[in-house]
Amino acid sequence: MIRSTSNQDKVITKKPTSKKWLIAGMTGIGLLSAVALSLDNFSQLFSAEQVVSSQQLKTAKVKRGDIIQDVRVEGRTLAAVSPSLYAIASGTVTLHVKAGDTISAGQALASLDSPELRNQLLQEKATLQRLEMDVKRQQIAIKQQRLDNTQAMELAKVELEAAQSEMARANASIEKQIISKLELEQTMVELKRAELNERHAIDSLTLSQEQLSFELQSTQLDLDRQRHLVSDLQRQVDALTLTSPLNGIVGNLNVQQKQHVQRDTELMSLVDLRELEVEAYIPENLADDLGIGLAAHVQINNQYYPATLMAISPEVENGRVSGRIRFEQQPDNLRQNQRVNAQIIISQKRNVLKVERGAFVETGSARLAYRVSDGNAYRTSIQLGIKSIREVEVKDGLQAGDTIVISSLSPFGQAQQVILSE
Repeated sequence: MIRSTSNQDKVITKKPTSKKWLIAGMTGIGLLSAVALSLDNFSQLFSAEQVVSSQQLKTAKVKRGDIIQDVRVEGRTLAAVSPSLYAIASGTVTLHVKAGDTISAGQALASLDSPELRNQLLQEKATLQRLEMDVKRQQIAIKQQRLDNTQAMELAKVELEAAQSEMARANASIEKQIISKLELEQTMVELKRAELNERHAIDSLTLSQEQLSFELQSTQLDLDRQRHLVSDLQRQVDALTLTSPLNGIVGNLNVQQKQHVQRDTELMSLVDLRELEVEAYIPENLADDLGIGLAAHVQINNQYYPATLMAISPEVENGRVSGRIRFEQQPDNLRQNQRVNAQIIISQKRNVLKVERGAFVETGSARLAYRVSDGNAYRTSIQLGIKSIREVEVKDGLQAGDTIVISSLSPFGQAQQVILSE
C-alpha cells in the first residue's frame, strides 16, 4: 500500500500584493524622472553649439560700487629746476667745483679768462672818457657862444638907442631949420639900420641857442650810448665769473680744467634737489585720454603721494609720450633719477555696476560677454563704460550678481550657448 503524501502537504496562505505595487510605482516614477532629466540634458546638449572646459576659463561676478578710470605708468624723478651754465665768451675755463659738490646761491663755480673781451672793455672805456671830455668842451664853447651873441645883441640895442636919440635931435633941428632935409633923411636911415641890427641880433641869439642845444643833445646821446656799451661790456666781464643761481649740487661737468672753450659752450649742469618732479612715460594710445591738471598718485617705497599732471609732451618717441607730474608736497629721501610708478586718475564714478577686467573686453570688442548659469554660458550683448586697470563699468546687459566669463572669449567662437564641462 502506497502511503499518501497528505502529511507532507502544507497550506500556503496567499499574501496581499499592495506592497509590490507600491515599490513598482515608485520605481516607475524614478525611471520616468530619470528619462525626463536625460531628455532635458540631451535637449540642452543638442541645443548647445559646443562644449568648453570650465578649467580654462576665469569668471567674476558683476557687483555695484565705485570705479576709478586711471592709467598706470612708469617714470623717473627729475629736478624741476635743473639749469645749465654756458660760456658767454671764448676763453680758458677754470673750474672751482667738482661734480656732486654741494653749492649755495651766489657761490663762484667757474671763471673764464677772455683777454679779447677785457681789451674791448678797456677800449670802450677810453672812448667813453673822450666823449665826456668832448661834452665838457662843447658846454664851454656853448657858454662862450652865448656870451658873444648876448654881447652882439646888447651892442645892437645900444646902437638902436643912440639912433633913436639922434633921430629925436634931428626932428627938433629940422623944425628950427638948423639941419637940412638931407641930413634928416640920413638920420632916419641910420635909425632903421639900428632897428634892423637889433632885431637880427635877437633872432640870431635865439637861433644860436637852439643850434647849440641841439648839438649838445646830440653829443650827450653819443655819450649815453657809450655809457650803455661800457656798462654791457662790464656786465659781460663780470659774468666771466660764473656763480650759482640756486642751492643744490653740481650735476655733470662738460669741460676739463683749463680747457679752451668757445662761446655758448655748455660748461656744467646744476640740480636743485629741494623740488623734484616725475617724468612719466605714457603709452601713445592712452595719451588722448589725459589732460593737464589731472590728479595723480606716485608710488615710492610702497607709499602713495598725491601729485598733479602738469604737462604732456606733444611729441611721440618710441611709442610713448612723456608727461611731467608734480608733487603736492615733496617726499623725504627722494633721489634724482629714481624709478617710480604713478597712477593718473582720469575720472571717477560712484555706485555703478562693475566687473573685474579681463581679456573678454578686447576679444569681445567691449560689446559681448558670456553669462554663466547652471553649467552653461550664454552669449549676452553688453555695453561697457569707463575702464580702469582692474575693473570696467557695465552700463547695460548685465545685473548685479551675474557671473560672466572674464577670460578670453576665443574658445566660444560666436556660439549662442556653450556647455561648461568639468
